[in-house]
Amino acid sequence: MAPVILITFAGRQKRMEILTQYVHAAMDAGIIDEWHVWDFTRSQEDHEWVNRTFGPVRFMGDKVGYQANGAVSPRQPLRMNAAITNDLHIALVPNAPGDHFYELVIGGWGNSHSVLRKLPKSGLTDFDRNNVPPIWSRATPAILSPGTENQIVISIDAGGAPTLNVNNIALATWQDLDLTAGAQIMVRGGWGGTLELGDVRARIQRFVGNPGEQMPYWQAYDYYARRMKSFQDSIFLKCDDDIVYLDIDKLGDFVEFRRTNPKYLVVSANVVNNGVCAWFQQQAGSIPASVGDFERPPGGFGGTLWLSADKATRLHDYFLSTKDKRLPLTEKVVDWTERQSINFIAWLGRDLVHMALPKGDDEKALTVDLPELLDRPTAIYSDFMVSHLSFGPQEKGLAVERLISAYDKLMRDALGTAEQIAA
Repeated sequence: MAPVILITFAGRQKRMEILTQYVHAAMDAGIIDEWHVWDFTRSQEDHEWVNRTFGPVRFMGDKVGYQANGAVSPRQPLRMNAAITNDLHIALVPNAPGDHFYELVIGGWGNSHSVLRKLPKSGLTDFDRNNVPPIWSRATPAILSPGTENQIVISIDAGGAPTLNVNNIALATWQDLDLTAGAQIMVRGGWGGTLELGDVRARIQRFVGNPGEQMPYWQAYDYYARRMKSFQDSIFLKCDDDIVYLDIDKLGDFVEFRRTNPKYLVVSANVVNNGVCAWFQQQAGSIPASVGDFERPPGGFGGTLWLSADKATRLHDYFLSTKDKRLPLTEKVVDWTERQSINFIAWLGRDLVHMALPKGDDEKALTVDLPELLDRPTAIYSDFMVSHLSFGPQEKGLAVERLISAYDKLMRDALGTAEQIAA
């Protein structure tokens, strides 16, 4: 059966903790096989939470800082499969007391040279290497291969001297270094060299996008499109980090519908707090007029719900008050040819051939531009409900803390007691 991979663009801790419990439950039930958490965080606090909570790291952009990647000791060599074209950086942070670390650059300077530097630990976050001479340097032409995973082995002998082996070539042993107490290992790419660690096989994997981009999500689509041969038989789910309700009982049906209906480019869940869904929900009589007037968003984008914290709050409160947590649409499956919010969508791995998206608006590309180019509609699947906490314009005035608390209680009621969830 095709593996099911969930992608989430992370992540705001307070909004994502509820989703995390639902996803763990879906994975325990065998509905989701892998969870790929893309770190597009904007605050250091959220970044540190994502680092602690999800992992190990599988992929990082060329502008990403050092990420933890295991340890090395006289009894435990480090073995790494690294897909990278140039500038593999490895930090050896000694376990012994001290304020320094050693930085290996393998295949730097256009994959022509490798160096070892001794740096203060501040250099783990400060990447200025001007006027820092190497303590070892060697010409290593074409040491890194672009066509395969590079085999990296770092070992430490009984006397504490580390040895580096790259693709079965013994590059160096540093007898004057003492790492008898072992060292923590951190890695990164750089200078155009993105880094993928092929030996990561965990069901939950962390992917770190380049920081500072206004609309960074194209990086994730580009990653999968470039590896289509590996993912063409998969089914992809993608959800926002602030999905605060997910109907586990209907998730499997949603996945099966996606698998058996290839005519649709993307299929959306039936989403609470989504302008297009809300219009269909009200047309079907699922949202009474007393909650508000939910018009058809012009062209599927924007609209009064998208703009209004008050409308969003009233809609959330109404959904939370319903007994069965269902807001059916006018039909079980609604075909759609305009833009829609991609709060929770699914696509087939075979369609990655079309998904090397340009930088910019991924939502418009997936629900307007590509469907028009390919002459394929999108759809909304009525029976699978999720709830999306907020859009940006709704933030000011939305009862965020109260709603998160209410959805947290709903999650615990749906999945079991707090003690069962913790276990």
